[in-house]
Amino acid sequence: MARKPRVEFARAFYHVICRGNQRHVIFRSDADRRYYLERLEQYRERYSFKVYAYVLMSNHVHLLIETGRVPLSRIMQGLQLRYTGYFNKKYNKVGHLFQGRYKAILCDRDAYVMELVRYLHLNPERMHSPMDAGNYRWSSHRAYLGNDSLVKIETAPVLGEFAKSLNKARLAYLKFIADGKAAGHQTDYYDVRDQRFLGDERFEEEIEQRVEGESEIALPVLRAKLSILLPLVARAYGATEKDLVQAGHQPYGLRAGLGSFAWNQSDDNISI
Repeated sequence: MARKPRVEFARAFYHVICRGNQRHVIFRSDADRRYYLERLEQYRERYSFKVYAYVLMSNHVHLLIETGRVPLSRIMQGLQLRYTGYFNKKYNKVGHLFQGRYKAILCDRDAYVMELVRYLHLNPERMHSPMDAGNYRWSSHRAYLGNDSLVKIETAPVLGEFAKSLNKARLAYLKFIADGKAAGHQTDYYDVRDQRFLGDERFEEEIEQRVEGESEIALPVLRAKLSILLPLVARAYGATEKDLVQAGHQPYGLRAGLGSFAWNQSDDNISI
């Protein structure tokens, strides 16, 4: 079945899953995890989106993101390109780090945010060698308990559902997490409507009405000199500029896995 186009608009709420290519490890050290989260925070500040939860596993990442005016596609393209460049350079690798296009499920936030936060935070307890969620450093679970986090997390919408008092809310949140430990992997959160939506028919209709009234967020065409962009792409993928530009391709199309680049030879510019 053909893959449906993403639906993108301001204040859309997504469950994003990024997997390593062929399920290979994408984080080899705590330094790698820290680098990824620092880049995530940089993009959060730059593009003014909200992060409700995250968890970094050895070969995949889960994120709960509410976008602002900048579409998810631009956020994820930048984040994954930056991390791929870092990883390939550090470990002397080339090519794709992530498995194809990341999965982005547009979710009914009101109906699913609490359950999704719990599902993400319990990921470490579903590993082959389970780790207690409270002791796992690379999720946003500890941020919900008031601990420092490398990424600013929107905890208030979830905690506010439990109690007005912050202390009581955190205690109730911990019980909520504990109550979910027996559930295991829940396929319901991947059983989406129209290949894209997690919600009922009413939610899907609301989305359709919304995008009918306003066109989906369009990515503006950015232009850059080939001489500036080509070395950056080559460095990110551990390739040479000669590998990327071969004779006899007019116009030449370059696809680096995470982004598409079209070279117009007449003006030596690249459209991104």
